[in-house]
Amino acid sequence: MSPQNRKFALPFVILFLAALVLGSCAPAPKAPAVVLPPPGPTPVATGLAQYMPPADGLVADIKKRGVLINGVECQNPPGEYYDTATNKCTGYSIDLAQKLADSMGVKLQVVDTAWSGVIPSLYTKNFDLILSSMTIREDRKKAVNFSTPVGCDQVVWIVKKGDTGITKPEDLNGKIVATQLNSAAEQQATELETSANIKYKQLMSFDHFDGAYLAVKNGQADIATSTFWNNIPLFKAEPDTYQVAFTLPIFNYVGIAIRQQDTDLLKVVNDFLAAEMASGGLGNLQFKYYGYGMNCGDQGPNLPAGWTPPSP
Repeated sequence: MSPQNRKFALPFVILFLAALVLGSCAPAPKAPAVVLPPPGPTPVATGLAQYMPPADGLVADIKKRGVLINGVECQNPPGEYYDTATNKCTGYSIDLAQKLADSMGVKLQVVDTAWSGVIPSLYTKNFDLILSSMTIREDRKKAVNFSTPVGCDQVVWIVKKGDTGITKPEDLNGKIVATQLNSAAEQQATELETSANIKYKQLMSFDHFDGAYLAVKNGQADIATSTFWNNIPLFKAEPDTYQVAFTLPIFNYVGIAIRQQDTDLLKVVNDFLAAEMASGGLGNLQFKYYGYGMNCGDQGPNLPAGWTPPSP
């Protein structure tokens, strides 16, 4: 390059270098704000989909479409299970949901879903509510509103028949415990380690309680979490397979779960339950499926006044 050309090129080089320096010093554009969903009800369900109720409310929407959609896990007799004769989901929860739909003047649709994702599925509008033996818990209240209790059940842990090595919580130290994933029983089993000052060898969590019971039967687990409700059909079907190891002073109160935004549906549900309790309809359903009535009293961890659970 000639001296004269260098003379003309130099200013352009200086301007180019200055642009590079200024560009590197300029602030980077800000990333768009991220709106996080509300916290989920369990460690697995860390977030829930954003939900906006219909403009006229969910109750009006249900009546307009003519169908109430109930989400269940149809694996928990006698609350909800498949009837082999009809191949349909049936049980206490299903009959109660049908009565609720009848009171609203609509049809009932039952959606069977995995329990580990049942509350997230509620928020993605797969169904309108969850009437499926769901225990009322404080962690779940962060995601849903619960109706007044529709039942109450005591916590019972079971072992293989003839096993006398576990008779109290302290005997669980170093043992393999089987339970259901994301259930109240799983949480209670975790809490028991702390309260009883023990450490399990393993906590095995299955998609369904049936898997936990089978693990005990096959010798994969030493004990399974259960309840009086669950033991009724289990001990009837396999009377020589299991026995009660011990009971805990924990009473699971069961309610109907509804999205927090759907306050209109919550009111309809609670009004319906109040009428069913007053008429004896709720008690009749309980006797039909569980063989006894439940005086559940107020929600809480203590023994409901006037109620004694039967032996399975």
